Amino acid sequence: MLRVLAVGFSAAWLAAASPAETLEYRSEARLITDRGPGAVAYLERHRVTLGEDGRPILAETRYESPDGRLLAELRSDFRESLTVPSHIATDHRTGNTHGLRREQGRLVLFDRMPDQPERTRVLTVRDAGDRLLVGCQGLNYYLSGNPDRIRTGSRLPLRFLIPGKLDYYDFSLVPRSESPEGIAAFDVTIQNWFLRLFAPKLELKYDTRQRRLTWYRGISNILNDRGENQVVEIHYTY
Repeated sequence: MLRVLAVGFSAAWLAAASPAETLEYRSEARLITDRGPGAVAYLERHRVTLGEDGRPILAETRYESPDGRLLAELRSDFRESLTVPSHIATDHRTGNTHGLRREQGRLVLFDRMPDQPERTRVLTVRDAGDRLLVGCQGLNYYLSGNPDRIRTGSRLPLRFLIPGKLDYYDFSLVPRSESPEGIAAFDVTIQNWFLRLFAPKLELKYDTRQRRLTWYRGISNILNDRGENQVVEIHYTY
């Protein structure tokens, strides 16, 4: 089952992109074991359409098993919001679809199983509170467009939308270090006790010069074939 945890640290915002440029890249997710990264859990294929200013317009991610079986797809539309894009996730194993759409200026989280009524939850901007509201792949694009937030060393409070759960969870992004080569390391602490059972924190590395994510470790937005959470390490190749 695909469950967009809104921890979708994927794709890149290239400041020098030409009009309507298409960016394609891949990533590999390996299961985390007691001995470190283990077998490949799934592969990701990313395709992003960028506008004249380098901002993302549309993005598509395909999740495939190591033998090439299509597990899930995620389609995102950033034209109305960089941090909270409209999106739909489709799990080809279960037939589940969920995501976020906009109706009369409101955010509508939806979740639908085959042959069952759609479940929804309506949110407004007030639901963000004093936190940065993010969904799907929005956090990575926020960092790309706000590089100063990467180097301040301050804690950034986040509220992640979880369409598959019709809910949101609170996180905090904490810059940890930056190498002379411009690779910034972050910890994302999780406020939700249930998610902390699987991964006490999320970790990511970000290339501040190229403005792209290079590495992620933590709970996956893809459940395994048994519908269970899995913790992975992902390396991104551009």
